[in-house]
Amino acid sequence: AAITGPFRGRKGSDTLQHHIIQACVKKLTTRFSPVQLQYMFRSYNDIYVKYCEKHRIAPHFVTTANGGTGFWIGNVSAQYIFVNFHGGGFAMDATKSYLEFWPSIQKDLAARNIDTAWYYPTYTLTPHASYPVQFKEAVEALRYIVEDLGRQPSDIVLIGDSAGASCCLALLSHLNHPCQDLPPLQIDQPLKAAVLMSPWVSFSQDWPSCANNAHKDIDAPAVTELWSEMFLNGTKSNAYTEAVLAPDEWWKETPVEQTLVLAGEDEVLLDAIIAWYRKYQVSTHNDTTIAIGAGECHVAPLIWPLFGDRHEIKQGQALKRWLSSCLS
Repeated sequence: AAITGPFRGRKGSDTLQHHIIQACVKKLTTRFSPVQLQYMFRSYNDIYVKYCEKHRIAPHFVTTANGGTGFWIGNVSAQYIFVNFHGGGFAMDATKSYLEFWPSIQKDLAARNIDTAWYYPTYTLTPHASYPVQFKEAVEALRYIVEDLGRQPSDIVLIGDSAGASCCLALLSHLNHPCQDLPPLQIDQPLKAAVLMSPWVSFSQDWPSCANNAHKDIDAPAVTELWSEMFLNGTKSNAYTEAVLAPDEWWKETPVEQTLVLAGEDEVLLDAIIAWYRKYQVSTHNDTTIAIGAGECHVAPLIWPLFGDRHEIKQGQALKRWLSSCLS
């Protein structure tokens, strides 16, 4: 990639550094299986322990009544509760950049006198479990916040990237259209907000952006196809697993007050995200916004810092502005 990068042309990434980053991620996920990748990288729990040691705070792990697991950053009595589902194609755990980027958002909100606590569910990865296990664990995470902690839905923000954003959308669908595969859960008022970064709304490789951004993004078609098959494990896809499959009217009365969608201009999912967003925006009655980062790849705020590019990018800036407005 370093040799061919200078000749990448307009079909390649915006900078040579980003070209190399995207190529490295593709090579890594293509070369190694999910189990091998899970062995090679530290678990989210281990990363969290290191985070707590660095910041001199006591780890706060949770095992819920129905077996859900996760951990906290912040005081659970804070004004707002963020429930953050990590991405990784349901096959990879979060990386250390997650506990750099998201706490930086929490810190920015604190500087604006917006008090938040963040709950990070640690759902089961493939191939150790497949649909609907991950979504069951997402339902359990929200149930724990609402029922066990007694928090009002209007104090709760769902947030996720890629497959984690898919968990958020599955939750919103389940609250409005109960899924037989998932445990029942009801709330008596809408959630405060949802933030969806590069939501994995489609498993199809037929969108124009899949071809147009093939040499710009971190996602390799063979990998996303394999990981989606591992997640479904023979189950026919539906509106819960691929949000873009839902009909327009599906999103009517979605129980959330405001929604922010973030995407990168250079990601292969871009056209699928826009197609889903248009359905969602027309059908739902909540305040809905999309921000597309020019020259940015799939989940760029979480990927680029892993390779030393820590400058604040457009998606991060849009997120801070939107949250400040939403929660003030």
